[in-house]
Amino acid sequence: MSSEPLSAPVTITWEVTLGCNLHCDHCLSGSGPGHQLPNELTTEQAHDFIAELDEMDVFQVNIGGGEPFVRSDMLELLADLTERDISTCVSTNGTQLDEATLDRIEAMDPLFLQVSMDGLQAENDAIRGEGVYEQVVDALDRLEDRDIGTTVNTVVTRQNVDDLPEIYDLAESHGAGLRLNRFRPSGRGEDTWDEFRLTEEQIRFLHGWIEDHPDVRTGDSFFYLNALGEVRNNTLKQCGAGSMTCLVDPAGDVFPCAFTQWDHLASGNVVEDGFQAAWNEIANLRNQIDDHEGCPAVAMGSSDPNGEDPQLRAILSGD
Repeated sequence: MSSEPLSAPVTITWEVTLGCNLHCDHCLSGSGPGHQLPNELTTEQAHDFIAELDEMDVFQVNIGGGEPFVRSDMLELLADLTERDISTCVSTNGTQLDEATLDRIEAMDPLFLQVSMDGLQAENDAIRGEGVYEQVVDALDRLEDRDIGTTVNTVVTRQNVDDLPEIYDLAESHGAGLRLNRFRPSGRGEDTWDEFRLTEEQIRFLHGWIEDHPDVRTGDSFFYLNALGEVRNNTLKQCGAGSMTCLVDPAGDVFPCAFTQWDHLASGNVVEDGFQAAWNEIANLRNQIDDHEGCPAVAMGSSDPNGEDPQLRAILSGD
């Protein structure tokens, strides 16, 4: 049984564009070069949305995409958020962080960066494109000398899970933390689900490794098992989608989370309906995801959409 939605979300994810200079094989939003939607929020509409977030006392906004910094007004929007004292975290592929951009970011508070890295050089560039790994390491080198809270963000896949100890050391050497995300069948991830999802043995390794590294951030329903595959403290029932958090897509449509962007789970639009109205309506959508074990998005996006998270089933049954 999920908790009742709050009067306003504690945090939201806002995908500000589907445009991106990269075309990653596992992209949850299916973004890439030339993928901007014709009806993405204008600068004026985005400022109006930010004002409503402020009025509702939303604590944190996680900016994603696409690549946020391909929007020409991104720094202006970030300044609006931080000047309103809304904690802001930007997920970026790290290739657009020139010195002028970093100068502007460093002057903003509270603002944090999550820089994506999906493996060591061979594994990362196989997913993100040749030469991207070196660009990301260069960005981390330059961020090391800046007063900008930085985290390396890794989507854990079959190809990179063995790299985690070295990614952890690399992040630490640059004064950055490490955050892990679960790979899900969303966006282009639907097409690469069987290629990238972890094996049972890898899942067991992962959870044992996480237990040995409590400073690694997760905040993700994937990390519910201990090293023996046992469920911890019923954490699978604590999905906050639609009760504590939600997703706003580039066109302003509101969904329970970033991985449930199906038309039947849209609760409204921040321009047409207003964000408060869309958030109030989202409670009705919780009933469609509450009955799923594990991550509802993985359960609903898998081959057994009416069942539970298939990776949970495999671990607990030994299949």
